[in-house]
Amino acid sequence: MEIVNDGRTRSNIEFNDVLDNATIRFSMKRVSDGKQVIFMNNAYITEKLQQNPDAPTEYYIFYKWTDRDTRHKGRYVGEFSVVTELGELIAPIREQLFINII
Repeated sequence: MEIVNDGRTRSNIEFNDVLDNATIRFSMKRVSDGKQVIFMNNAYITEKLQQNPDAPTEYYIFYKWTDRDTRHKGRYVGEFSVVTELGELIAPIREQLFINII
């Protein structure tokens, strides 16, 4: 999932510092019955490799799947919990993150 800096922080440096010290967790529920199949497992942040050195820095939050996580087919809803010194943010914000395991 891409992290979008929407300009609400005072500077890109401040935004990056907040993310560097964040605790990031991933959770996932099955849509059909609401069963929680992953709860607050460690997730990570990575910097996107840029082709243009003048482009602004972009980040992605990701979860490293295990075989156990994806052994049952179905449609799931995932979310990331990002905890910083400023509080907790549940992402995505605007729409649900659907995951289809086939």
